[in-house]
Amino acid sequence: MTDPALTVAPVLTDDLRDWLMAELRYPVLAVVNGEGAPSQSVMWFDLDPDRPDTVLMNTMTRRAKYRWLRREPRASLCFEDELFWVALQGRVELDTDRQRALADIKALARRYASDPEEFNGQERVTLRLRVEKVIRHD
Repeated sequence: MTDPALTVAPVLTDDLRDWLMAELRYPVLAVVNGEGAPSQSVMWFDLDPDRPDTVLMNTMTRRAKYRWLRREPRASLCFEDELFWVALQGRVELDTDRQRALADIKALARRYASDPEEFNGQERVTLRLRVEKVIRHD
């Protein structure tokens, strides 16, 4: 590795999980679009309490990222704090259970101080990014 500030690991460490949750963060999700180019969007997230290698997100089923992730599940999620940043790479598992996805977006809304009821009636899907690679720039 040519940059001494970069480290690469296959898992989320406890200290990194603590950093991710220490304050409210807005990561950028990158997926591969229909033409094969990257597409990015800012997301709400939480960590899966039962799977230490998994980040939870949620989107509407009518959004392009949902269609693209159905075709190509590889994704990257980037968190930053000035010059410190972490990129999580892996594959997204789509949970299309409508009730569970609605409950998940409502939990995310509460976490991000938004009104959970504004999501009633929406068709949602939960995105579970299973982390396969962690790149840190300290």
